[in-house]
Amino acid sequence: MRTIEEIKKEITSAWMHDEVLAKAYGYEVGSEWKFSRVSVENVLCYIVATALWLHERLFEVHCEEVETYIAAMKPHTLRWWVEKSKRFQLGSELPEDSCEYDNSGLDEEELAKRQIVKFAAAMEQRNIVYLKVAKDAGGEKQPLDESERSAFESYVDEVRDAGVSVEVISEAGCRLQLKLTIYYDPMLLDKEGKHLAYGTKPVEEAIKQYIENLPFNGEYRNSELVDRLQEVEGVVIPELASASERMTDESKWKPIAAYSTPYSGYYAYEAKNIKIDYKEYERATN
Repeated sequence: MRTIEEIKKEITSAWMHDEVLAKAYGYEVGSEWKFSRVSVENVLCYIVATALWLHERLFEVHCEEVETYIAAMKPHTLRWWVEKSKRFQLGSELPEDSCEYDNSGLDEEELAKRQIVKFAAAMEQRNIVYLKVAKDAGGEKQPLDESERSAFESYVDEVRDAGVSVEVISEAGCRLQLKLTIYYDPMLLDKEGKHLAYGTKPVEEAIKQYIENLPFNGEYRNSELVDRLQEVEGVVIPELASASERMTDESKWKPIAAYSTPYSGYYAYEAKNIKIDYKEYERATN
């Protein structure tokens, strides 16, 4: 995309090559731009260049939105399923022979309230489409309750193609267990991991932020977590001893070798499952 200065340069170049303007202003055709930065001519060219740049930028954004919409709306791709899942409306009925709601009587607030699926992911395995969905409850991902899930599954049956098998997954966040050794700088942290100046626990905060900010159905990576901890003030060496996951409190812990994608689409952060051994880093002396 052209910049404002590039557009302005093209305008001023055309101006200086115009024979009528050259005669009127008394300059040689094709000479360099001779008007000062505060002249009316220069300001006029800048205004026109800015308007053209804004027009091109708006058109570019429009094209991006159209391309994204087409990709999401193309039946019946996985992106289409994600978009359709988020358009589900609790308490609304689909018109007969239609997979689109009639929202003529709903305002934006009521519509947002009914569209309870805020997180969705779709994947296909062995000719089955798996839909992972969750709602937002006070900023936290939560599974659909029994009635919500039943309504959503009925909606899926209505919009799916004949012969397409779809399985809905809406479960509580998978558990993540981490065991770490943190070698810390005693000038910044104490033996419990508290920052000496602020009283906070930056290591725990960094772990919590990393887990909760993973994209829905995003991939957890041991190396990525260590990279984040290396950026924490006061941490000299972060060492991840082990990482494990399980679907529920009743299931067994399964080791994570390097990376994993949670079955439910997200991990539920639980401080009790984060075991950290803080050790003071001893600098070598000559």
